[in-house]
Amino acid sequence: MQQRDESDSPVMDDTTTNKRTKLCAYVLPNYISSINLMQFVEVEPLNSLIKPSPRSGHRAIATESDFWIWGGYHPSIDNEEPSMFNQLWRFNFALQRWTLETTTVNGPDLTVASHAMCVYRNIALVFGGTGYPFGHNVSRDLYMLDLKLRRWKQCTLLDQKPEPVYGSSMIIKGDYLYVLCGTNAWRYNSDVYEIHLPTMKCKKIGNTFDESEEFFDGNGRYRQEAYLYEDKIFLFGGGSSVATPFSLEDLPMFDLTTHTWSFIHTNPDPFHNFPTPRKFHSIFPFRDNQIIMFGGANYDHNMHRHGPVSGNLWVFDFSKLEWSMLPSLSMVKPTYFHAAAMNKRGEIWSHGGVVHEPTSDDDGERITTLYKMHSRVLKLSEVCWNHFLNCLSDRTCLVTQPKLMSQLNIPMQFIDRVH
Repeated sequence: MQQRDESDSPVMDDTTTNKRTKLCAYVLPNYISSINLMQFVEVEPLNSLIKPSPRSGHRAIATESDFWIWGGYHPSIDNEEPSMFNQLWRFNFALQRWTLETTTVNGPDLTVASHAMCVYRNIALVFGGTGYPFGHNVSRDLYMLDLKLRRWKQCTLLDQKPEPVYGSSMIIKGDYLYVLCGTNAWRYNSDVYEIHLPTMKCKKIGNTFDESEEFFDGNGRYRQEAYLYEDKIFLFGGGSSVATPFSLEDLPMFDLTTHTWSFIHTNPDPFHNFPTPRKFHSIFPFRDNQIIMFGGANYDHNMHRHGPVSGNLWVFDFSKLEWSMLPSLSMVKPTYFHAAAMNKRGEIWSHGGVVHEPTSDDDGERITTLYKMHSRVLKLSEVCWNHFLNCLSDRTCLVTQPKLMSQLNIPMQFIDRVH
């Protein structure tokens, strides 16, 4: 996917100028070069002093106007206590700035790592999670966060309630929330719970299946990625009590109609084979019938530690059950335990996580870098909006002069994104 880059000005061939004006001769060359919008790029906040501290294990959602992160962990430094972040940060796309939000009513407190998080209408849903030491405090609670009022509400689930877990996945389908998989540090499961959000009635509709890979001691998994396709939930990767993550050759699939698990065998990329097994990664919808996958960690048995998989981007096609690597695209830095989300425009945002630099210790290095990539071509109105923002010498004028955008006849759908 290409978009014109107005920053480069290659020399124009004299034959193309012909009898055009000098203005045209200078303007036209600006549209010759192009950039690949699908490539991950680092996004610097306009105020570099206000941003989240480095972290991993946090989770994210994206709305029309903002990228939100909740929670996270940073290991101890100089024998100090490890940091668990009971924080809600918001990155506004238009203003390109971070804000540490103040919330009302008590939300999750001790269990702010490896929770599950998704967005339902204008509400963030947070389930489960762990504190530190991992597995000592594990949650089974579901919280709602009203993103407009910044107000938490603990939900009272009726009938059957999921077990305390961290590393679970959540899927939204209409007014139903599906919670599946996770661990309490000694038992791993692949149970499936269905929650009717208007009534909060919860029932268990799926039991832990028998894993097909022989070297795994026991069943169940955590920190997998889940995706809903045609009333079937597919699991991608994840880990268990064994350090080695699950393969991506055979994908577990839960049928929401029959409430049964099965395995789907996939086809490899004809040149690059299958993706490396992984956990702590991300997947998002891509083109029709496809998802895109990046990031994650594998286990190095020689070094006896986790390390990031390569920075390659992979696509899985549900119609062909086939993997494809995108050889020309990659992450800026291979990362795992990051927090990522996609907005409705198809922008994928990824924050923080663990990287392994030559100077990193065995646990890797936590970062607070923010990256963005486009999964599809932007609408012309979005291109115009981005160009308008980039022309501003100071984007805060949109806040200090609230009537400015209305006076410029900017549509309300864009004005509402600035806050």
